[in-house]
Amino acid sequence: MHWIWIVLIAVVGAVVLVSVLTVVLQALGRSRAAEADALLVGEEIVLREPAANLFGLRSRGMGQVRGNGVLTLTDRRLHFLMWLPKREVSIELLSIRGVETPTSFLGKSKFTPLLQVDYTTERGEQDAAAWLVRDLEAWTAELRGQMER
Repeated sequence: MHWIWIVLIAVVGAVVLVSVLTVVLQALGRSRAAEADALLVGEEIVLREPAANLFGLRSRGMGQVRGNGVLTLTDRRLHFLMWLPKREVSIELLSIRGVETPTSFLGKSKFTPLLQVDYTTERGEQDAAAWLVRDLEAWTAELRGQMER
């Protein structure tokens, strides 16, 4: 087989694979958003990022893998539902101690500012989580405003 045909078949295969993965991830994102809505019934949704990227929880250390998911700020909490693996992070607004915008977290970086939330866990321990979000200014302003209330 001529090398041009091999390259063409490889390129077409890659395009098909990327297209299928994109459709699957979009469907998974919609499914997790619906699940998040069900978990947040009775709470007022203030902000939502359907494809936030979690950089991890400080308490779990540097070995965590980043993951996409639905980040929702309600009138009571900051809630994250990861797409895969299905994982949930819920931070009560009253437990938030600070909001920062570092460019890295736990040794990981996308070379752009992240949303870092410092909080106290239910066990009284200090922890932090960081996400890559599209509208960082809106998230930081809203969270800082919630802290002042």
